[in-house]
Amino acid sequence: MVRHGARTRGGWALLDVIIGGVILGIGLAAVISIAERSLAMQQRSERELVAAELLDGLLSEVLSVGIADWELTRASSGSFDAPFDDWQWELDIDKQGLGDPYRVMAIARDTKGSEFRVETLMAPRPENTQDPERAPTEPIDRQARYDEQP
Repeated sequence: MVRHGARTRGGWALLDVIIGGVILGIGLAAVISIAERSLAMQQRSERELVAAELLDGLLSEVLSVGIADWELTRASSGSFDAPFDDWQWELDIDKQGLGDPYRVMAIARDTKGSEFRVETLMAPRPENTQDPERAPTEPIDRQARYDEQP
């Protein structure tokens, strides 16, 4: 009779091991799934960050050239400069009413076909105006700033 009880306990131990293995497998599958989603979200956020930087640079260039001059002298679509030359950009500029700002839609497309859009309003430069002088009126002594600190 002692052997019969030992055999019964051994069967339950095997069943415990099988159930534990199944639970462990389910847990590992969940962890791997979460890790894959986390990696995909990180890659998407990196593309969004790159797109935001590229579109900010493009809109800054449009602003510095002047929106009216941009329409006359520049293309409305193209590729960004290296190392982002595989990214494409497009500008859609709509003139509103007389005296109203232009509606500007900037679009960036990455290699995966994702599209990132920014829409803004830009006022045209007044005609016959020169670029403002952007140099400081007096020289900046950066070393003196550090020397003054205690």
